[in-house]
Amino acid sequence: MLKESLLIMFACLFVFTPQFAFAFEEMRYDNNFLLGVLFKAQELRDKAITEIRKIDMEIAKNEDTIQKSEKIINLAQQRGNAKAEMVARDALMKAKDAKRQNEETKKEWELNKMRADRSYATIQNMLSHNYGSNKRIRGFVTDYAGRVDIFKANGDKASPENGFLEPGDEVWTYGESSAEIQMLDGRAAAKLGPESEFVMKKDTPQEQVVELVKGKVYMAVDKIDEYAKKMKEKIEQYKEDLQTIKQLNEEDINDLKNYIIKEARKRPLFLEMSNCKNVKNYCVTAVCAVRGTKFTSEIKDNNTMEVTVLEGIVNVNIPEKNKTLFVDAGNKATIGSDGSIKVEKQTCPK
Repeated sequence: MLKESLLIMFACLFVFTPQFAFAFEEMRYDNNFLLGVLFKAQELRDKAITEIRKIDMEIAKNEDTIQKSEKIINLAQQRGNAKAEMVARDALMKAKDAKRQNEETKKEWELNKMRADRSYATIQNMLSHNYGSNKRIRGFVTDYAGRVDIFKANGDKASPENGFLEPGDEVWTYGESSAEIQMLDGRAAAKLGPESEFVMKKDTPQEQVVELVKGKVYMAVDKIDEYAKKMKEKIEQYKEDLQTIKQLNEEDINDLKNYIIKEARKRPLFLEMSNCKNVKNYCVTAVCAVRGTKFTSEIKDNNTMEVTVLEGIVNVNIPEKNKTLFVDAGNKATIGSDGSIKVEKQTCPK
């Protein structure tokens, strides 16, 4: 399937005429996005498989401890050794509790694997058959807990189980729910907290724009060098498949690697927030430009906005006030409803 997918994709990449250059660039952009998220889905699936194996080993240890503890309890009862029986019962209780927790964690990872498998298969199918379609997948929900809804740009409502996101789609979380989203060619991840609304606002070959309408989001964007290394390694894994395609030789494969990295370097992610809700006659927008960093953004109940940088630097722009500032790791920027900005050191809770 992958070999057929890549055959179609790369036949499209290398056969074009000047008058179709724009369409070619758009097609190459679309397919490189799909290739990026295909690798990301594979990475999530491999991680789930690894974690499941680790947990199976822990469960086996738990079962061994349970069996040994039960034998010791029986032997202690026969010999009337109350102290040894008490110690063994304590070990038995702890082992059963650990096994129960491991089994619950395993179910979570099995669910993650199932979702990653579904995403992987769907992207492969899109690479194989969906060229020229109007479907423009720009992100997908890789994990979620509790109640999560997707509201499509055309007004339809979708389940996060089929969580492929197009420009204009919204993701809503409720109560104690959460959702994790992959985007920006697999470079960026967003984790929505409870009672949050997140919009896949815009996506072009030049930039990707998302919006936090309500609540809180944690954002992590791979640094270019880390992303470049990861993509090159993934492409190398499929090298034999690529080399069986006549249009792709060693030079073509290297061109593909260079193209993907070049496009990633010029395509930042912008996160927008605004306090328009519950504010009359005035709106303040905060635009966070990120290339390789980790940070959280939150819209507070008092209509203030907070940007807390955990790693790297975030460029925060307030268009209404023509203000721009750089917030680096360990600092928090608070944007008031009047457009004022306060930057302070973020202290860790004791």
